[in-house]
Amino acid sequence: MNIPFSFRRFWHVLLWTLAYQMRQLLTLFSAAVVAFIAVEIPEFVQARNDYMYRLFLHHECHETIVSEALRHVSEVCLAVGALLMCLGAVFAFYHLHRKNEGRRLLMLPATNIEKFLARWVVYVPVWFVLLLVAFMVADVLRMAIWPAFSTEITFPTAIPQFLFNLKQLVVWPSGLRSAAILLLWGLFWFFHSLSLLSSVWIGRWGWVSVAVVFFAVIALFIKADYRGANVAVFYLLAVALTIVAYWLFCRFPKYKLFHFND
Repeated sequence: MNIPFSFRRFWHVLLWTLAYQMRQLLTLFSAAVVAFIAVEIPEFVQARNDYMYRLFLHHECHETIVSEALRHVSEVCLAVGALLMCLGAVFAFYHLHRKNEGRRLLMLPATNIEKFLARWVVYVPVWFVLLLVAFMVADVLRMAIWPAFSTEITFPTAIPQFLFNLKQLVVWPSGLRSAAILLLWGLFWFFHSLSLLSSVWIGRWGWVSVAVVFFAVIALFIKADYRGANVAVFYLLAVALTIVAYWLFCRFPKYKLFHFND
């Protein structure tokens, strides 16, 4: 019997998933803060060294150094944020391979689509907001500890530049830059969907398969002469991988049931 989708039931499943995954989300949040700080500090130290070198040559370029450093740091942090989004997707379903988690999944009074969407919401839009907060926290902490690294030059917050670059990825301009942004979004959703699939299929070590495919795609881009017309392939693959992940999620209680009954 097909049970229709219920928004009320989905809302309760979402709240339960958030409460149950809170510890893991906080762990990933802390790791994201550390990762952003680990990216910002070396970049700004390098900018400080560049500033001291130019100052030694009597080139006054304080504003230029600061603006270039903020722009470069925000771009690198965007790339790190994309990787962390995929990392969150890897951890979205890996608990299902544990005996107790599988039992909870079977006993949860909701349909498969409601359970799957609840995890997807937690590890896509909610995790995205947490990453934004993690970057802001990391940037504030970086400014607080920066005097321990240098007193010759200070760098203001990189949050406005980060949000500006993020907006540029959403508001697509025309021309060649638009094609490049479409490619970046296609690659991101492809790897994000692959991370979801590996989480359902493989579990904790799904990130290994994602890393292998990532380096294979990068090597293909370096070796082959890429054509922008193939961008649609990544979007189609992203949709297909998400559908396969949901299909495996629906079959999960069946092919794991003999473990739950031990």
